[in-house]
Amino acid sequence: MVLITIIKVALVGGTIYATKELGVWDSSDVTSGLYEDAKSQIKPYGNQLMDRHCCKVCETCQGPSPKPWRESMVDAWNDTVKKTFDTFLQLPTYCRRFSEDVQESINKMFKK
Repeated sequence: MVLITIIKVALVGGTIYATKELGVWDSSDVTSGLYEDAKSQIKPYGNQLMDRHCCKVCETCQGPSPKPWRESMVDAWNDTVKKTFDTFLQLPTYCRRFSEDVQESINKMFKK
């Protein structure tokens, strides 16, 4: 238990010391400079990973192209109709569960 506490304190102290040495606790200009430097060093690796793992027609990398307003309204209407009929399809199951719960509650009430 004591060893774990010592390790935690050492990690926190090391983190504070390292950020102090890097200048994170100085003015905001130094911190923004550190951020821009880190971003410029990481960007080539990020681009390389995007090129390696994402295809050019992949929607996750480029995002879907926006639809015209009329098409998006039609899609929204169709989705709403589908969800409504799916709910109607599940309605007998919901009613059966409700009736079973009510019947069980009444049986428990009269058994006591």
